[in-house]
Amino acid sequence: MQLSWQRLFELETEFGDSFFILDLEKFASNYQEFLQSFRSIYPHTNLGYSYKTNYIPKLCQTVHSLGGYAEVVSQMEYDLAIAIGVSPSRIIFNGPLKSPEDLENAILAGSIVNLDCLEEVEIVTSLARRLPEQKIAVGLRCNFDVGAGRISRFGFDVEGGALDDVFKEFRELNNCSVLGLHCHISTSTRSVESYKIRTQKIIELTDYYFPNQQPQFIDLGGGFFGRMQDDLKAQFDCHIPSYQEYAEAIAPQLRSRFPDDSAPELIIEPGVAVVADVLKFVAKVVGIKTVRSRQVALVVGSIHNIKPTLTDKKLSLQVYRNGEISHNSKLSGSVDLVGYTCMEHDCLYPDYADEIGIGDYAVFDNLGAYTVVFKPPFIRPNPPIISYDSTLEKYTLVRRKETSQDVFSTYVI
Repeated sequence: MQLSWQRLFELETEFGDSFFILDLEKFASNYQEFLQSFRSIYPHTNLGYSYKTNYIPKLCQTVHSLGGYAEVVSQMEYDLAIAIGVSPSRIIFNGPLKSPEDLENAILAGSIVNLDCLEEVEIVTSLARRLPEQKIAVGLRCNFDVGAGRISRFGFDVEGGALDDVFKEFRELNNCSVLGLHCHISTSTRSVESYKIRTQKIIELTDYYFPNQQPQFIDLGGGFFGRMQDDLKAQFDCHIPSYQEYAEAIAPQLRSRFPDDSAPELIIEPGVAVVADVLKFVAKVVGIKTVRSRQVALVVGSIHNIKPTLTDKKLSLQVYRNGEISHNSKLSGSVDLVGYTCMEHDCLYPDYADEIGIGDYAVFDNLGAYTVVFKPPFIRPNPPIISYDSTLEKYTLVRRKETSQDVFSTYVI
């Protein structure tokens, strides 16, 4: 999409002075390239898109149209998947908190449900005993060391014997089985080596727990780096692997262990990897001031729009200048782009080193992951999201601007 000051001015006239721009074509391209990187080595691979990373319905519908799973971690996300037409059998239900009702409904509907804790095991065993003629099938999330530097709180402790206990309990039930194993372990560097380790370990676990038949699936979760511009990439003190590097760390091990056509399905659950670079945020510059030695430019947005996790990384920024503004309405040199909230930490971009003025548009990139889902309606309602269609050369609304009524509708007044 080609942006210019004039194009952004026209979009402001239609949608307001701050908005997100969604690139669905880039998202589909990322998704297909990521999937093909794995399938070229291990053909029986499928992706489960992580709804929690960005649950804009248009993104989720794109995944559905491409044949992917919906990977959800709450009933809210499960309900969204159903609402956009995803079959329960194409939903993977993960996460540490599932109510008994939600857990039972998802299992009976045929979804892949990966249990996380003993309390969920108790719910499943109770369901199996209550419905002895019903075949109950689940997955189990495993917790083991991959060199992450911290002990994860999620899943069943392999070394401590918790996973053993679950298999023993299910073996005592004639109608309850384990379809496969799942792991999702976050590391600060998202390194290729950590994925080699987790793949090796989960294969060893499947060999041990499925001695007579192969599991239906092996689910290695997500946590991969996504694409990013060079200026953002340079701020990391670790290597940023490509899709192919991740695939080559994982898929050959599966191919070697399961070379025939009856191989288990490899499920990968990308979020950041496919969505990080498909969203931009546009914020108009509406004020400038100098306070002692500090220059600031006020934009119609906040740090919560672009960095709700409060990362110290500078996002890629492009300023589109209004060529008609006067010199008195500009700043140059070291300028902090600040937001509309009353919080001192609300600085979207520190030390901008070029000219910026009232009427310009600041466009932030590489913010497709977690921004929309994490942003609270703090001080102002959330801005709209628009999508660009290159075939029609048209921008369309995919989320309208929130109103005060939206924000306060759940309160009792």
